[in-house]
Amino acid sequence: MRATIPTKIAKFSIAALVVTVTLAISGAAFAQEGRGGGPAGAGDGNGVGPSASGPAGPGSSGPGLAVSPDPSSGACDVGPSLPTPPMIGEAGDAVKALSRATESYIRNCGCATQACVADALDKYAEALAQLTPRLPPQLQDEANVVAQAAQRVRAARTKAEALHALHDAIAIIHKDVELVRAEDPDHPRLTRGGDFVAETLNVASLALEKGGGL
Repeated sequence: MRATIPTKIAKFSIAALVVTVTLAISGAAFAQEGRGGGPAGAGDGNGVGPSASGPAGPGSSGPGLAVSPDPSSGACDVGPSLPTPPMIGEAGDAVKALSRATESYIRNCGCATQACVADALDKYAEALAQLTPRLPPQLQDEANVVAQAAQRVRAARTKAEALHALHDAIAIIHKDVELVRAEDPDHPRLTRGGDFVAETLNVASLALEKGGGL
């Protein structure tokens, strides 16, 4: 009897160890599947499917983000695809979205001729005009400044003249931004719209300078 008890205890310990190992393996497999390591279509454990981390499809940009146009899709043939400015929210955020989309078009579509830059800036100016009433008074002429720059770029007889037109427009925007800062230095967000417009004009200038041509 004394020899039997230890034997039973040993058998029970082995059985408990087998159960523990089995449960551990099952738990690890379940955790791996929950992290997206399971079959296709499984979530990531947070209710987000694999598509959330995959490449964004056409037009799948979030707020304020610009989807790079694909030249092979013909997207570059119709000019920049600009988002519709929202009726609410900060005007600076809306200007940012328009600016990023225009810059993405210029960079990714090889927009480096006077005609292409002028056309892109025309569309940009039209979109900016919808935001004019929501901008600080000193920045409400932004759309006109961009439109006039586009006109001068298109009519320029040389690349140097076209670049001069863009530099003049950038200088005007910078001056207007400084006026806003001088009157209300405690609210730097008021100048964001002007900063984004100046940046977009600079992107157009660099593209034209590197590419050149009518």
